[in-house]
Amino acid sequence: MKQVKWGIVGTGNISTQFAQGLQFVDHAQIAAVASRSFEGAKAFAQKFDIPKYYSSYEDMAKDKELEIIYIGTPHPQHYENVMLFLEAGFAVVCEKPLGVNAAQTEKMIAKAREKNVFFLEGMWTRFFPAFKQAVEWVHSGRIGQPKLIQAVFGYDDSGDKRQWRFQHDMAGGALLDVGIYPLAMTFAMFGSDPAKVSTAACIENGVDEYNTFTFEYSDGRIAVLSDGIGIKLDNSVFIGGTKGSVLLGEGWWHPDRVEFAPWGDADTGISQDRDVFHQPYPSSGFQYEAEAVQRYFLDGRKEAPEMPLDETLKIARMLDTIRKKWPLLYREDEE
Repeated sequence: MKQVKWGIVGTGNISTQFAQGLQFVDHAQIAAVASRSFEGAKAFAQKFDIPKYYSSYEDMAKDKELEIIYIGTPHPQHYENVMLFLEAGFAVVCEKPLGVNAAQTEKMIAKAREKNVFFLEGMWTRFFPAFKQAVEWVHSGRIGQPKLIQAVFGYDDSGDKRQWRFQHDMAGGALLDVGIYPLAMTFAMFGSDPAKVSTAACIENGVDEYNTFTFEYSDGRIAVLSDGIGIKLDNSVFIGGTKGSVLLGEGWWHPDRVEFAPWGDADTGISQDRDVFHQPYPSSGFQYEAEAVQRYFLDGRKEAPEMPLDETLKIARMLDTIRKKWPLLYREDEE
């Protein structure tokens, strides 16, 4: 089987983690990396033994030896980066959120379909075996009739508010950075059509440092979700039903473990009846997403069933809805 040649756009922490994961994917080769900084691209190439490095995204887009492009730049840059590589005819995986708003997201999806190339918003959570097991337990009726989700993802990074996540003109804030995780998780478990959305946020200097939002579904199901970049939270997921619950702990957005607890077990605290799925993984865990992308690409598919493009757009529209309720708008919303 031939090597599949990947190109990486951006040399920050998330691109580093993705490159680490790619080391565990058979027949995957990182053939090029691009950064706006020549020294940054060179250092990244040396670290991962990458033969070509570019200080221009436009130059890398001319490299016809590449097949799949991974984009790990900050999300205000996603639209420009994605459109460049889609226009050049590459398969593209772009980190979440795909765009700052639904308008950008819709244009990127339309371009991918026009060019007839594979395209994915890199919601890596959905590719982990433990997360897939959690979805199966919920959808199969193992927990009975699903009733409630409580999900939290928050960390305190407020020690240095000069970074882009705290800058309004960089579309900073918790919702787009980490709030998208509990939102996308809930859509995977309960569907993407809540009847009512309620929300509140703490906004400082034009950025939501933390927020909470609630989805109410027409059949009575409820999801209560919180996230933050300026507050440490008890990161976990609880999904309760009439027969039991599914539990994901710290690091649930890249899980190696999930538990099913029958209600009797949960009431008494006795653990022997619990069903535990535990699959440790090496490195960053990005290999699950990367392996799936490479397989779908070679099969000629244009999107991943774990994260369909239509659902990506629904998530983007919900992010818009939540922000407008606060309200919090970015310059991209006026374009």
